[in-house]
Amino acid sequence: MQESTITEPTKAPQARTLSWMASMSAAAGEMRAAEGYLLELLAWCAFTERDVPADA
Repeated sequence: MQESTITEPTKAPQARTLSWMASMSAAAGEMRAAEGYLLELLAWCAFTERDVPADA
């Protein structure tokens, strides 16, 4: 399986989409679906590659 690289301009929209989908699912009463989107968002935030400043 080839690992895809997420470029900087696509990071925020992907997170925003997952958040929006979780909100819409919760509003529709689909708590299990909302939970799935939130877990995916959490994993995405935790494991996505970040640019680390050189002086860090």
